[in-house]
Amino acid sequence: MNYNDQILENKTFNFFKQLMYNIALSICIILVGVLVMVYVFKFNLYEVKSPSQAPYFTTGDMVIVKAQDKYVVGDIIKFDETENKNLPTTHRLVGKITEGDTTYYICHGDAVGNLNGKKLTKSDWKDDAEYIKSLQEQGMTFSQIRAECGNQIQTPTFDQIEGKVVASMKNYGTYIQFIKDHYMLFVALVAGIWCISSVIQNEIEMKKTRRLV
Repeated sequence: MNYNDQILENKTFNFFKQLMYNIALSICIILVGVLVMVYVFKFNLYEVKSPSQAPYFTTGDMVIVKAQDKYVVGDIIKFDETENKNLPTTHRLVGKITEGDTTYYICHGDAVGNLNGKKLTKSDWKDDAEYIKSLQEQGMTFSQIRAECGNQIQTPTFDQIEGKVVASMKNYGTYIQFIKDHYMLFVALVAGIWCISSVIQNEIEMKKTRRLV
């Protein structure tokens, strides 16, 4: 192999090695970022499964959720009213009502339709909040409001709320959820890339040594 061939070989290898290094580094940064947010800063990242909160976020988007000491009307919260925690919901908090020792958080999806039956061209959660407030001012109890609104609303308690949506990102939900569910696969992928890079590096060094002998 002449001198020019050696230069070409080294350039090709260096390009390939740099490419693998960049891929591995990118995966590491994303993976570490997700794990730090989840386990250090106690944020939870989720893929949105339905368009019920459009236009704020919709199917396939990513929402970032964090537990709060209290929740106020207007917050978008993630909760699960089911006993087995298998039906998480992310809807707007439009009212609160206390009955006995329990406070119920009345939630409704922005894109589901207006609670009072008005036909709006754009979702307005404040209209829903005013409607719930008017029912309370009429002296309705929690049970009566629940019956009045039916399955249009959800009424989790504080313990059933996971947190408030503090941010969202368009179209990243599917990817982030995949990383969360298969993070060990990405660890193995990074390790594999480094191993392949090391093998190629050793092979090149051995060829150089044989030429010198």
